[in-house]
Amino acid sequence: MSRARGLALAALVALATLLPAHVRLLNPANGSALYWTNPASISVVVQSDGSDDIHDGSHTTAMRNAIAAWNGVSGSVAHLAENTSPTQQARTDWQSDSIHLLMFDEANNSGYFPNGCGIVALTPVWFSGSGSITDADVLFNGRGFQFTTSGAYNRFDVQDVATHELGHLLGLDHSTWAGGTMYPYVDPSVLLHRSLSQDEVHGLRECYPDAASARIHGSLYHPNARPVKGAQVVALDSDGRPCAAAMSANNGSWRIYGLAPGTYTLYASPVDQPVDAGNFGGGHTIQIDFGLTDLGSASVTDEQDFNLGSTTVADENSLSFGSLADDFPLRAVRGTVTTLTIHGWGLVTGSTLACADPNVVVTPTTWFGSRVLFTINVPIDQPDGNLDLTLTDPQGVRRVLSAGIEVTPPSPAVSSLTPAQGTDAGGTLVTLHGSNFRAGQEVVLGGSIYLDGVDGGCEVLDSNTIQLTTVASPAGSCDAVVIDPSGVEGRRPDGYVFAHVPEIQSTFPEGGYAGGGTVVVLLGQNFEAGAVVRIDGVQQTQVELAGTTQIHLTTNAGVPGGPYQIEVENPGGAIATSLFSYAAIPDPEVVHVDPPAGPPNGGNTIRIEGQNLGAATAVLFGADAATGEGGTPAASLLVIDSNTLEVVAPKHASGPQNLLVRNDATGQAVLLTNAYRFQDASGGGGGGCYVQPYSPPAGPREMLAGAWWLCALLVFALRAQIRRPAALHLRACRPTSSPSTSR
Repeated sequence: MSRARGLALAALVALATLLPAHVRLLNPANGSALYWTNPASISVVVQSDGSDDIHDGSHTTAMRNAIAAWNGVSGSVAHLAENTSPTQQARTDWQSDSIHLLMFDEANNSGYFPNGCGIVALTPVWFSGSGSITDADVLFNGRGFQFTTSGAYNRFDVQDVATHELGHLLGLDHSTWAGGTMYPYVDPSVLLHRSLSQDEVHGLRECYPDAASARIHGSLYHPNARPVKGAQVVALDSDGRPCAAAMSANNGSWRIYGLAPGTYTLYASPVDQPVDAGNFGGGHTIQIDFGLTDLGSASVTDEQDFNLGSTTVADENSLSFGSLADDFPLRAVRGTVTTLTIHGWGLVTGSTLACADPNVVVTPTTWFGSRVLFTINVPIDQPDGNLDLTLTDPQGVRRVLSAGIEVTPPSPAVSSLTPAQGTDAGGTLVTLHGSNFRAGQEVVLGGSIYLDGVDGGCEVLDSNTIQLTTVASPAGSCDAVVIDPSGVEGRRPDGYVFAHVPEIQSTFPEGGYAGGGTVVVLLGQNFEAGAVVRIDGVQQTQVELAGTTQIHLTTNAGVPGGPYQIEVENPGGAIATSLFSYAAIPDPEVVHVDPPAGPPNGGNTIRIEGQNLGAATAVLFGADAATGEGGTPAASLLVIDSNTLEVVAPKHASGPQNLLVRNDATGQAVLLTNAYRFQDASGGGGGGCYVQPYSPPAGPREMLAGAWWLCALLVFALRAQIRRPAALHLRACRPTSSPSTSR
């Protein structure tokens, strides 16, 4: 559709690729700052196709981290709300006003990335005459550059680039701070744009404040009273750290918003290197014909607007400090001495370097004219954030590099995970072992983000340990990544496997005869065809898979003792474990229950006959047939001999119930399904007869027992016919619903 509106193109350039203090995107026609009318809910969608260079969908996680960086700014109502609807994520019509996409343009379908284009990413922003934003989308130049989420060499980090571009989507132009996220250039070796500088934080507070705050304002003029346009004004906090900035308007006035109460020192400097006028969108006028100028200090309280007055700027000079040859921000690690190089001109012997933070020691080692080699020592107890460096030549001429250094902690390192695999269904407690862990870090595992201290996130236990409980994730191996709030990270490639992991939830019985032949039921989940079962390392030869939740196996012979480990290994290598013991005595067997029915109130004596019953310690009614769990114990148990038990029936609800005989010492057991019926006296009969179920193939004893009951049934029938041939009907005996199994 045609658009009778304006378009601002905010681009990220490759370093060959650079990203100005916070600066607003402007309507070039009237100078109005661009803004969202609904900043508390700016809908964004991460396009699902992702990058041709990234095949695991991790571009989505990286972009979510970038979204989280902006949503984490306090003092602002702005909020990026991700729409995760699959229908919306599948869309590619970024031109539509109804969607704000973050997507990769792999074939220059947008027309913004012709061959040889140096733009890594670009954010077209559509707006009305008043400056209200009507549409904005982030486009990555997938045709001209390669991207990564895993630190691949010479590829641009998706999270780093996305964090920058989302600043444009929110209405910010480039930053004059060399170390700011909105710095207009990016290099594959840099990750520190992932974390917002104080410039972006104050910028968002100015654009979309959630409360009144302190402000400082003033104006800049040349000695001839001509206003200075487009000068960078920077405020340093009481620790000498850069914390906010602004650019002077065409009338020379400037105003810094969003300040906390405190004392600030301010200076003005030209925007000429490494950021210059060409890095800004339309509507800005940049003048560089002046030199570094001190503006004095200001102490402000809540909601105070402090007027620093008019300042005449210093004369222009030829010093340059910082160039496109430098990959800003340069990193200084806390607790170490870091050696760095910065380019420029006029960098000659006799010059000095200093940091406004008195706790940081900067020592030049070699001056080369066009570059300087120096060390920077940041004590371990110093906070993270950006540092200014001030260059002073032998004649006393000064130049400042604003926020070109970023102080970070040492990078986290991930050495191992325990366990190193878990089910793709989630729910596995995982411990990450490593070093340099600290509060506020996050773990990325299998495309999911686990934030420290957040419900469903992770917990940093100490500097060497992080714990989390996994959520459901796609099956496969994944990197285990710990990301610090500064943007630095530690990564263990393929450190964790989300597998279709089998799980054994119950083993019944828990013990069997060392001579083999015990039928065992393993109940669980994620059992796969072709699964191998081992007991104490010995593969079992008689294994039957009953769906994905049950395995029946008949044990091989084993060595008395245990408990030994049962392993179920799926074809992909994922393993579930349980325990099983071997006993020297044979498994118990039951062939006869007399009587097979009784009253629900119990109290009647039941005789149980079979074999190997002498070691029985428990008889239960109503136990689960697959797990042996539950059931009501017999009111009493008497071992008559090795083949006979007498029990007193417990009180139980009416109906047929399983009968379980168990040896608690060995875990051996036998369970007969529906072997005893609790029934009222008025209930259906069966004439007192009972057919004992058995496991095929039946042995001689079982066959004889069955024949005995058959004979009894025939005798009963004949007698009934002789006594009352016209009055009685023979009721069929009620056999159990399924055969018994020796457990």
